[in-house]
Amino acid sequence: MLRFYQAGFIILTACPFAAAQVCRLSVAGINQSRRVTGQIHVECPEEVIHSAPFGNWGVTSSFGQKGNSHQFDGWCHNTQACDNSGHCVTDCTDGWYEWNSCTDHSLYRAPNCSLYNSANCTEQVSTTGVNVYGTKTVDIPVRCPIDTNSDGVPDQGGCKDVQVYASGTNFMSLYELDPICCDQLVQTVYFPQLTVPLSCDVAGCAATASPWVAPSSWDSPASPPKVFAEMAMIVNWGGFVDQNKACRLAAPAIQAVSAASFTGPNIAPDSIASAFGEQLAPITAQPDTLPLPTSIAAFSIRITDRTGIERAAPLFYISPGQVNFLVPAGTAAGAATISTYSGGVLRSTGRVQIDVVTPALFTKNSDGKGVPAALTVRTLNGAIIAEPVFECGPLAGSCVPVPIDLGAPTDSVYLTLFGTGIRNRTTLTAVSVVIGGLNARVDYVGPQNQYVGLDQVNVLLPHELAGRGTVDLLLSVDSKPANRVQVAFR
Repeated sequence: MLRFYQAGFIILTACPFAAAQVCRLSVAGINQSRRVTGQIHVECPEEVIHSAPFGNWGVTSSFGQKGNSHQFDGWCHNTQACDNSGHCVTDCTDGWYEWNSCTDHSLYRAPNCSLYNSANCTEQVSTTGVNVYGTKTVDIPVRCPIDTNSDGVPDQGGCKDVQVYASGTNFMSLYELDPICCDQLVQTVYFPQLTVPLSCDVAGCAATASPWVAPSSWDSPASPPKVFAEMAMIVNWGGFVDQNKACRLAAPAIQAVSAASFTGPNIAPDSIASAFGEQLAPITAQPDTLPLPTSIAAFSIRITDRTGIERAAPLFYISPGQVNFLVPAGTAAGAATISTYSGGVLRSTGRVQIDVVTPALFTKNSDGKGVPAALTVRTLNGAIIAEPVFECGPLAGSCVPVPIDLGAPTDSVYLTLFGTGIRNRTTLTAVSVVIGGLNARVDYVGPQNQYVGLDQVNVLLPHELAGRGTVDLLLSVDSKPANRVQVAFR
């Protein structure tokens, strides 16, 4: 049901009818603070099916079907548990966290500190934090995107029509799962409506969550209740979907360039690239683990090469205006299409040209110009000394070259440059570095081997550069020039 409110739409429930275009939301239910009190009579000894009191418990809810997927984790950690007659076993060897499912039997009745873990050994409390009930997809009818200020970028309609999502009444039914016969209901718990204010642009919505709520009611016996948990709702992502192509506006265009030189549209396989555009990713985020993920917050980039093969691109960084990614290795040379998706929903597209090499050097001001992000390396008294070739002030863009001291004529000083799009060069001799008009000897060109997609070039600096001041440095790979940078000499 849709209600118009303050020039936008507030969503109360998902509409039961199909629309030409929708804002598709990925919605998950989560729980915490799970505990069980009172008498439970499930799979007790006279029921024979399993050895009481260990029951695998699962949940079905308004967000997903029941299953033993740690939705209602228990207290057993492969430790010894004893009944009231002193017979002890070690259970949970299958990795599940289980519960005492036969609390009204004399063998397992509280107080029993190996079967209960809270409230003076009379209550079972989950030992884990937040668990997920399940995830569902909700389609909300919306208007076609509209460009109201004629700048070529849609700024109204689409997912921007959706300001709030509300789940309606929610429930959680707790079962003891039985793979042989019949799952046995422990109790159903009801929760009040969950409401999530959304932050959406035309193309999609950022992740957000509702506050936690306590149960509002239980089925019999409701007093005292057996099961307690707090519940919340997460909107993982939202994306505009126009499956019937009813809207005239296409997905916004993006421009992909080298992340080092910021030139394009030529990029190389296994190189670091940047995509710029409007309303790219719904949030700003970056991974903190390796290997790099191909999806962050349900956002992804795919590159389709001239052979028609589509590959997911590993992601360094995502934001609404810029995304940094690794061009997948094996991408065929030639014209290619780059597409961004949120939760599998197309957000934007662009064209790129894949070349075997597209040499580019990283600069300290992160603009593809000026002083490179580079080091000098020399050996002094048996020790290897590495020093930066730049110095930076407090403001962005303030980095300038630091004059390099080449030392005595017998000293060997190397310049280590960092770039991307270089590693696929044909031969070492196909790489040249000219500094201040002088050819410099190149000793290594290839992967840096510490950071994904980063290339390294080691150059022996000619002593004839001493005293020259600031000069240009030009790297060429397979006759293709990189961005021009500047270094200085004392």
